[in-house]
Amino acid sequence: METNRKSFDYSEILNSFGEEKIEDRYANLYEYLESFIKRHKYEDKVTIANSVLNQVVIDYFADIYRLKNFHHIEAINYIKIHAYTAYWILRRKPLQIIQDDVNDVNLAFVNEKFVASYLIQFTRGENDKVIILEEERQAYFEFVKNLEYFLRYRLVTPQMIETMLEAYMAGKAFQKSFDYSE
Repeated sequence: METNRKSFDYSEILNSFGEEKIEDRYANLYEYLESFIKRHKYEDKVTIANSVLNQVVIDYFADIYRLKNFHHIEAINYIKIHAYTAYWILRRKPLQIIQDDVNDVNLAFVNEKFVASYLIQFTRGENDKVIILEEERQAYFEFVKNLEYFLRYRLVTPQMIETMLEAYMAGKAFQKSFDYSE
């Protein structure tokens, strides 16, 4: 299959992944975004731009399609899924401000804040009820602050996000091994 930019046809993506999978991805992301808006009480300040979210999903699947063809693989891992999704959300910014608030600095970076939340949620995995130990809270909050800073002000690529998530997973495995050996 030809993936040259000049002749790329998005119908190839539909044929490769199926309309249902693409629609499910859109619905899943929409739900995450909606939940984030509610959790931060941004219902009157922020909206989801459907056309932009649609472009996020298209760009994500186009990248995954190219990756799978280039590496001759059938499936990609969850880290790549989350890294490329996070990247395209950062790039396209589907959360749009509808009522500005100069006193809320987070509002200007609502997409970056969402992506930080999305990535942290991924790192927790099935453990969404994890409570950070009191003695570890400062380190956790510093991590979140640094992650949000990185997403706001640094050049970000999907590969950088992927490496960050891989490093986190390696650290998690190391910690489990360390805990086990004591």
